[in-house]
Amino acid sequence: MTQKIMTVCGPIEGDQLGVTSMHEHVLSDCSMFRSRPRKAFISAGRSTVKPEDKLTLANRSAVRHNIALSLDNLKLDDETVMKKEVEYFKDSGGNAIVEVSAPGIRSSAADLTAIRRISEQTGVHIIASTGLYAEYTWPDDFRQMNFTAFVKFLRDEIDTGIGESGILPGHIKAAYEVNKQPLEEYLRAAACVSRETGLSLQVHLGPDVTPEEVWRNVIRPLLAGGCIPEKTILCHVQLLMGVLSLERLINAPGQIPFDLSLHRQLLKQGFILSFTPFGLEADDEPLGIAHYSDWYILSGLAALIREGYAGQLVIGNDVFTKLATCHGGGEGYCRLTGFVAPTLKKCGISEQDIEQLTVHNPRKILAY
Repeated sequence: MTQKIMTVCGPIEGDQLGVTSMHEHVLSDCSMFRSRPRKAFISAGRSTVKPEDKLTLANRSAVRHNIALSLDNLKLDDETVMKKEVEYFKDSGGNAIVEVSAPGIRSSAADLTAIRRISEQTGVHIIASTGLYAEYTWPDDFRQMNFTAFVKFLRDEIDTGIGESGILPGHIKAAYEVNKQPLEEYLRAAACVSRETGLSLQVHLGPDVTPEEVWRNVIRPLLAGGCIPEKTILCHVQLLMGVLSLERLINAPGQIPFDLSLHRQLLKQGFILSFTPFGLEADDEPLGIAHYSDWYILSGLAALIREGYAGQLVIGNDVFTKLATCHGGGEGYCRLTGFVAPTLKKCGISEQDIEQLTVHNPRKILAY
């Protein structure tokens, strides 16, 4: 049987996919970030920006250092604006987007019909996701679920569509930030359904996750659920290269953390690693943590490509705030096509390897 890739407009052949960003948000609501376990993220530092304030040029700097200050910043909610953002991506050479918003950061199933319109009008293939984001964002009816109930939830959406939209997902989303029992049950269920259906699974790793937690609280339940490592993506892996303490960087600039040992171990087990975001200006300076710059992320990505792992790496912009959009003064979805790929080439990475990351790997991972 010929494999297909499921988009919001229906199934396509793998060779139709093209240059793909594997981790994006098109219409989403990340308001719950204000209640994330990392509460100091909100309270650290001083700011006159109020939650109800719109993102403006005047407050952009303050919001850049604390993205959760403005609720408006956390919402991608204007279909016309986001259609234009996707058009920019298309014009820059992009052809497909994996939309990883799920209950907790997806505002409603109605957003999916709007995303389908955006896909139809721009010609960009968009792959929707079933699944869940981090446990602290879950709607109440998910908090009492067990393994069996999670499996049913995922299978129902895969078989009949997401919510009342009727749109079929082509991908499964999961996330880990803080270990809680329902989350472990969900990770096992997501892995099980990924194996049964052939859909790929992407796991968000939070900003404070340690290597020990990755093995104990993420990899262990995924393997227990029967995940297929070659269809399982661990994302934001630049965070595992080291904590960029401002004090350490200033006082000992020759000791910039650059540890890829965990990455190599995961790759040797067959997992897919996603370096994302790119083009993100936001930082945690109020907490004493420096910005993970694009050059820093690229240094880890390039090192692993040179070690022969190009076939297990993918990339994404991860636009999830207005701050990150072109309309908000950011890079939008075009950072991959306009900076990441050209810079890798300038640094000696072959066009073949770049195409592997952006075209061939996404096609192989998403096809089922």
